[in-house]
Parts: sequence; structure tokens; C-alpha cells
Amino acid sequence: MKYSITDVAKILGLTPSALHFYEKEKLLEVDKDEHNHRFYQVGDIFRLLSYTKYRSMGFPMKTVVKQFSGKENDHRLIIQRMEKQREEASKKAAYYNELADSIDGHITSVERIESLLDEYEFTQSPHTLFLYDEECGWISKDRRSQGIVQKWVKAMPATRLAVMLHSAEPMNACFGYAVTPRKAKALALPMDLNVQELLPVSCLHTIIATDDRFPETPHIVFEKALDYARSRGFTLAGKPWGYILLVEVAPEARLKPYVELWVPIR
Repeated sequence: MKYSITDVAKILGLTPSALHFYEKEKLLEVDKDEHNHRFYQVGDIFRLLSYTKYRSMGFPMKTVVKQFSGKENDHRLIIQRMEKQREEASKKAAYYNELADSIDGHITSVERIESLLDEYEFTQSPHTLFLYDEECGWISKDRRSQGIVQKWVKAMPATRLAVMLHSAEPMNACFGYAVTPRKAKALALPMDLNVQELLPVSCLHTIIATDDRFPETPHIVFEKALDYARSRGFTLAGKPWGYILLVEVAPEARLKPYVELWVPIR
């Protein structure tokens, strides 16, 4: 049985360039028909399926070439390589499980927009670590600070964009990154900047939609919630803070951020 390069590439999921590479590396000796077209036989398919198996395990192309070059004739080497790939796969599985868990948390928060937008409930805030820099909160011109913040940015979505009110009078807020202590420990996040531990406390909990003034004047997102708290006779018992859930883009590219807030009260 003869197979064309198109047949083999399509069935095995290989590009023609990959097939040419195997041929160049002497892993295949491809015959040609009377029209000078390459064709592959069952023995070639057997070899290609073997190569594909190891590539599917994550073996680099160069390793596959080395393994089938005829210079290695030791199954113990293959076992060692598979063990290494198994370890890498386990790490990736753990990473993607954590990623799915973080995305699930975002979905749960965003789904609450429908019921909690401009509404208030009494609840306990989540245990959170809030990291910020002295400049805008999210980014710094200091090289050392940049290295620390970069690790928090790389950890998204486990770390979340956040905002915190430092003082109510005068209104002063900053941006930062929030993460649960458990995830911070699991990710070995550096704590060398300003990190505040926000303990679970009794809060007013709400979601506020703001506008494109928010990036330059982050305190505005707290105004409505603080007015509500005062109108009910509550006083602040800590620093209000919140997650930036998502940003819609209104006509003329105007931003409409949604922020989930916790306002500690007594």
C-alpha cells in the first residue's frame, strides 16, 4: 500500500515540513513514483507513528531524531526520558487545575453582577493579601520593584487586579494586586513591597459600575458605597477594597469597569 505525502500529513497530523525534516535526518528513506512524487509505505507509517508517539509525550524533535538515529540502543534511556516527561506533565496538570480553579472564582464573581450591582448585603470579606507599589500601585519605575511586581502579574489570574481606599477624608485610593494567602504560598510570591493582609471582617458587599475616570481617580468607585454606609449610620472599621471584575467597552471606546467592593463597617 502506498500513501502520498498529503495522506500521511493529514492522518498523522504532521506538516509536510516535518516529514521532510525526518527525511533530511535519515529517519526515513522515501521512495518516489514515476512522476517524482514521494510516497510512503507501511514501514514508513510505522516509523512515523513511533516518532509521533514520543512527540505527543512532549519529547523535543531533536531528542526523537537522536533516539531513532541508530546511535542509541538502550531502552533505559527511553524510560528516563519518559519519566522526565511524566514529571513535566504532572506539573502542567497541577498548573491547569489551579488555573481552572482561579477562572471559576472569576466566573462566580462576575455572575453576581446581575444580582449585586448597586445592591448591598452584609457578609464577611475574604482573607486577602494586597500588594501595591508607592507610585500608581500596579507598576513602578524602580527596577527592583518591577521584578517583584512582574511575578505577581505573571501569576494572574490567581492574582487579581484590585483597588484599596487608604483614607476616606481626604479620599485617597490606589491600585494593587490581590491574592489569597493559600495561593500566594503555593505560588511562592515575593512579599518585598507594600503588602497588607486583609483579614475577614464584617462588611457591606456590593458591585459598582464606574467609568473611564477610574484609572486616574480610583477613589471614585468607593463614593457611592461610603455614602450608603453613612446613610445607614455605619462607620468604617477598616480599609475598603475590591476586585476589578471586568471592563466593558462602551461606544467611542469608553471604559466601564465593574468593581466588587468590601466595605468594613461597625
